[in-house]
Amino acid sequence: MAHVEPSLAFDHFSGKLSSKERIVMRTRYGRTHAYAYNHPYKGPISENRKPIISAFTQASKQCKLEMADPQRLAYWQTQYAQYTKMAKRHPAKANERFIGTKTDKYYVSLRGFIIASLSVQLRTA
Repeated sequence: MAHVEPSLAFDHFSGKLSSKERIVMRTRYGRTHAYAYNHPYKGPISENRKPIISAFTQASKQCKLEMADPQRLAYWQTQYAQYTKMAKRHPAKANERFIGTKTDKYYVSLRGFIIASLSVQLRTA
């Protein structure tokens, strides 16, 4: 991963410069990064991945609605505050309690936490 300091014309630049380009730019937390995709998969999507992709798509749309509603946003913010407090010591236990998975992944953003929670709920429903 390379750290990029863009000029004013390219502030918050994201995406590729062309369709055949393998370098992708993105801005996270105010910093722009460049990533290179070395061997992107170009084959068909497997049947096992389709429900996961569908759940993530629905969870992303639902997350946008949840964050637009002030009451639901307050609920998620309290859940995320409790999650971060617990996850600093035991990320796997925090994920199992608040999200429903047993991974060691730590969700650094509220949006990522909400999407992970909603996608697990959609896959189990």
